[in-house]
Amino acid sequence: MTLPPVYGDLMPLVPLLVLLVAAAVTLLVGVFARGPVPLGGMAVLGVAVALGFAVAGFLAGVAGEPLPRTLGGAYLSDGLSGALSIVILLGSGLTMLGAGAHARRMRLDHPELFPLLLLATLGALVLVSAGDLIVLLLGLEIMSLAVYVLSAWREGSRTGEEAGLKYFLLGAFGSAVLVYGIALTYGATGRFDLVGIAAAGAAPGFASGGLLLLGAGFLLVGLAFKVGFVPFHQWLPDVYTGAPTPVTAFMSVVVKTAAFGALLRVASGLTGGLGAGAYGEAFTTLLAVVVGATLVVGNTGALLQSGLKRLLAYSSIAHAGYVGLAVLAGGADGARAAATYLLMYTVTNVLALGVLNAVMGDDDQGDRLERLAGLGRRQPWMAAGLTLALVSLAGFPPLAGFVGKLAVFQSAIASGYVVIAAIGIASAIVAVVYYGRVVVTLYLHDPDHGVVGVHRSAGSTFALVLAALGVVLLGLFPGWWLDLLARAPMVLGGA
Repeated sequence: MTLPPVYGDLMPLVPLLVLLVAAAVTLLVGVFARGPVPLGGMAVLGVAVALGFAVAGFLAGVAGEPLPRTLGGAYLSDGLSGALSIVILLGSGLTMLGAGAHARRMRLDHPELFPLLLLATLGALVLVSAGDLIVLLLGLEIMSLAVYVLSAWREGSRTGEEAGLKYFLLGAFGSAVLVYGIALTYGATGRFDLVGIAAAGAAPGFASGGLLLLGAGFLLVGLAFKVGFVPFHQWLPDVYTGAPTPVTAFMSVVVKTAAFGALLRVASGLTGGLGAGAYGEAFTTLLAVVVGATLVVGNTGALLQSGLKRLLAYSSIAHAGYVGLAVLAGGADGARAAATYLLMYTVTNVLALGVLNAVMGDDDQGDRLERLAGLGRRQPWMAAGLTLALVSLAGFPPLAGFVGKLAVFQSAIASGYVVIAAIGIASAIVAVVYYGRVVVTLYLHDPDHGVVGVHRSAGSTFALVLAALGVVLLGLFPGWWLDLLARAPMVLGGA
């Protein structure tokens, strides 16, 4: 059935409305219901329904249906937004499956937990679909405000309070810088929409290239805080360590995917506006230096860590550098490479942090490597799942991580960024060392502690199984996803 144009143009907003209704219902039920209620199941159901609508919209674009012009093009529904929306909803759903049991074990199962996760997911969807800087800022703040609270969710914990405060202060500073960049960009071009910014900068006689470059620098800095680029990464290890492990997993996959979706669009629009002259070269050079530094600092920093959550935090910084290679490549090919990498990273990181959540102590601090010594003998299935995730993160074939790394390296080399790609390949070799150190600890070191208990529920077990299957099957059979992305229309800022 063909919908009237006004309704067809509003269809991309349906996943947002589903998440909004799910957040309201779970909050009301949690506050007013008497006795225990399955808030986690209700939240996961809402995410599943939203995922169904997101998949339908993505497949419609792949099939060649006209792209809707929602809100006059301020809210995009192209292949990039469709693919990243699927990744975000998948990561959010897998995270929520294990969050309820963790919250009950840690006595943190307050009724606001799942509504906040749903609202953060809603903001993430807005962020990856933003075709306008104002919509981008709106999505960023909806997502960030919820995650600020979630990062400090552990009551009475000094590290949790430090994580929440640090994330809030630095996140607020990053948002302020972003707003200033939006103002400067508007002052230079008179436009908020990314396509309009690119068109204004490319117009004959454009005389505000310097002002636009300054605005581009502020926009890059503001988004660099969210993705974890160096030198704006200092908050990330402390926040990942201090936050509850399911929140860490949520931040590492959902927040990162959303921020990179925004960065891909903004970088494309600004590159188109600045052109191929001196201003454009200055912007791409700045971005290349940041990406290269992120690859080096993330991987070398992980070598020095003794806690697995902190090691995965520095690993997350390094993986931000790998996705940065796709941002550098730009265009539709770069967007497809980034979407591929983020999907592979999502299932892999959810598996790693899900296993860690299951074997950590009741204080949520049992992530030190020596505590995991001998896990391969004491909890062989948990050790096998963690090993699978670490090998995938290291980029070994035939697992999902290898496919993601191959995609971003190919896109960067094809676009001429051979030196930065070489830095990425060299840093990937360094990553094998610190991931390998964890695997050796799991299987070859004698345990220094008593038997490690496994804390898991039916939901968390289901999430671990799905993530493990994703790591293996996406590595063995990535063609269907790559084929869908190849046929999906990409409307980037410079298009």
